[in-house]
This record gives sequence, C-alpha cells and structure tokens, in this order.
Amino acid sequence: MLNVSGILYFGSRAIAAAGNLLAVMIFTRLAGPAEYGQYVLIYAWSLIVYGFGAQWVRFAFFGVYHQKKFYEYAASLARLLGCGLVIVAAILTGLGLFGLFEPRFLVAVFALVCGITFYEAAFEVARTGFHAGAASLSMILRTALTVLCGSVSLWLQGGARGLALAIAVAHVIAAIPSLSTIGGIRISHASRATSLQILGYGWPLLLAFGINAAGQSIDRLLLAHYLGPATLGPYGVVADLIRQCFTVCGEAIILSVVTVAKRYANEGNREAADATLLKAFNGCLATACFGAAFFVVFGEIVLRALLKPEFIAPTRDLIPIFAVAFAFITMRSYYFAQVIYFTRASFLELAVCVLFLVTSVALSLLLVPTYGPHGAAFALMISCMISCIAFAVLGRRWYRLPIDFTALAVMPSLAILFMLGARATAQLIPSGSVPVIIDAAVFTLLGYFAISRFGVLTTTLDVAIPERVTTG
Repeated sequence: MLNVSGILYFGSRAIAAAGNLLAVMIFTRLAGPAEYGQYVLIYAWSLIVYGFGAQWVRFAFFGVYHQKKFYEYAASLARLLGCGLVIVAAILTGLGLFGLFEPRFLVAVFALVCGITFYEAAFEVARTGFHAGAASLSMILRTALTVLCGSVSLWLQGGARGLALAIAVAHVIAAIPSLSTIGGIRISHASRATSLQILGYGWPLLLAFGINAAGQSIDRLLLAHYLGPATLGPYGVVADLIRQCFTVCGEAIILSVVTVAKRYANEGNREAADATLLKAFNGCLATACFGAAFFVVFGEIVLRALLKPEFIAPTRDLIPIFAVAFAFITMRSYYFAQVIYFTRASFLELAVCVLFLVTSVALSLLLVPTYGPHGAAFALMISCMISCIAFAVLGRRWYRLPIDFTALAVMPSLAILFMLGARATAQLIPSGSVPVIIDAAVFTLLGYFAISRFGVLTTTLDVAIPERVTTG
C-alpha cells in the first residue's frame, strides 16, 4: 500500500526545492558573490539564534505531546515560543547597544528568526495533527513567496538585509494554511504542567540545537572572517543547493514516516513503531547513498545550469566533499537523531552536538586559514561523519532503532558501483552528451531497484495511518 502522506510531503517538498533552486538562480544574479555572501552570513547567524531561542521548543513539543491533550500542548508551545522570542530580542538589543554588531544587521537577523519561528511552529502543529495537505500547502507557499518577495527586494536594491527581511515576511504569510488547521486552539488552553513538561524534556535541546547550528555554520563564519563575503558567497550557495536536495527526501521521511512511528510508540505498539522506523531507515539510506552518487557524477552539470560561472569556478572541487558530508548529515539528522523522540534521553542530542561543534571548530581553525574553502569543506565533512557515527552508536544504548543490514550492504555498494561505472564511461567516451545519458539511465535503474526492493515508498503494515487531529 502506498504511503500517501509520504508521497504528498515528498511531492510538496520537491516542488519547494525546485522553487528554492529558482530563488538561488535569481538571487545570485541580482546580488552577486559579495552581496549574496553577506546574506549567507546573516542567515548563518539567524540559524544559530533560532537554534538557541526557538527551535528546541518545537522539537521538545514533538517529543512529549499526547494526542488526547493536543490543544493544551499546542497552546503551551505557542506561549513558550513567545517568551523565547522576547528573550532573544532583549539579548540582541544588548549586543547592539554594546556595539558588538551593527544594529541593522541584528534587525535582519531577528526578523528572520521571528519569521522562521512563526512558520515552523505552525507547520509542526499541523503535521503532528496529521494535516498533511495544509502543511504541504504552507511548504509550497513559502517557496513561492520567497522567490517573489526576495526578487522584488533585490530588484529594488534592498541588498542583503532587504533580502533577509523579505524572506522573513514570506515565512509569516506561508504559515497561514497551517494555522487554519488549529483555529480552535487558544493561548488560554496552555497549562503550567504541559509547559514544564516541554521545558523538562527540551532544556538539553535548547543547548543542542544552538550548538548544532553553530557547528554547521562555523566554517562559513571563519571563511567570512579570513577571506570575506566574496569568498563565502560561492561556497555558501553551492553548499546550500546540495544540502537542499538531501533535505527534500529527509524531511519527507520525518514528516510522514517518523511522525506515524511516534504515534505508534505513544500508543505502546512497539512492533508497529519499529516496522515503520525500518522504512525510515531505508528511505534515509537511499537518500544518502544515491544523493551522494548523483552529485559526485552530475553535480557540476547541475550547478552550471543554475549558477553564474563566478559562483562555480571557486567551488568545483568542493562538490564531492559536500555530497559526502550531507549524506552523513541525512543519516544523522533524519534517522539516528530521531532516537530522542522514542526515549527520554534528549541529552543525547546535546552530547552529540557538543562533539560536532568541538570537532568542527578545531578542524575549521586548523584548515580554513591555510586551505580556505577546501579546508572548510573538509572540516564540515569530517565533523558530519563523526557526529553521525556517534549518534548511531550511543543511541542504541537507550532505544535500538531498527537497521536493515541487507540494505546497508546493498545500497552503498550500488552507489559505489555507479560512480565507478560513470568514471569508466567518461574515460571510454570522453566528450559529448552520450556519457551523461548512459550515466543517467544507469542511475535511474539502480535507484528504482533499490527503492522497489526495499519498499521505500510503501507503508509497512496493513494498519491504517492514525487519524489526523481535528479542531472541532
């Protein structure tokens, strides 16, 4: 039986990803490397602030909510996020008053944090309530508005800060379809008990998500520090494009399959939860293996079609490094890290994120000053590999997420076989479009075999997907 919600999320996420690619094509042509690099810097700081100030609340809500008290938990989520944003505003104001950052820079950062928080909270409640249609519509709307608002801002010479403000507005408007599913929820439904439960579960995540965002951004911050925004621009845009493609499948798996597994676990049905999680593992593994293989073989061709030459020339050799890094991030973030939602060991996220940050900072400080973008990319890749392995090993002490060892042997082997075959094809037929056509055909066949063999797009059980939450 087809996983309808998974296909719906994947389809909307794929449409959103295509729109994001369009946005990058337009933004990089209107802004140029230096200006776009300044926007990348603003966005990097926004993700760090969001990680410490709001993101942890969203995922703590998912970790502790119960369907019977859905209104109470959702209202408590809104109240905690409001308090978090007030604290963030106070801290950023202090940073501006002490002259540590330019006030206009901080305004752009705070606007992005507010927009992302508003959208992600509404989206989280909608997907947790199994309103896949509304959540998917919000996803698509966010992308369309990002392209429109961002393009208008840059066309009007708004620069990097104007682009950040435009994207913040796009997030707020895009939240409307998700908000329409929770019209019966009021702040008065919040309770001290549920708020404390979210806080008790989520305080390790407060540090973890902020630290993780810092770890994933330290390469960019150091590149900007040592080499300036003009170097950061091409590095950031290529990394973001590759990451986006992995995120499409990863988020679709979380939004559909992992959400259902969590519902089964809450009901005490461990067998159904594990069977569903096994599909999540196979989906993430297929994304990681074939995603990395795709970009190793076709990455430069794809980027040449999307970006101006001045963005590609400095980053051509970085594509395989980014591909491997984000393959490991996919397995870590979209599968092994999900263990915290099936046990009370939320501190695992904090422990692994600290390891990730320490590794990333140490390697970046060692490699970036000497090797520039290549050093930053290698630091990111090694840190991603170490953190993924750490989560896979440590998490099994608290909850043994199922692993399909047959898939673990077959899928990487097929991906490696494809990359070796593509190299052989390039040597035998060194020019023209024939090698690309052959490689694309082989990639499609191998990918189809893996997806069908391991049932990535099917549900695991003859049990119906849990009914969505209604709002009266």
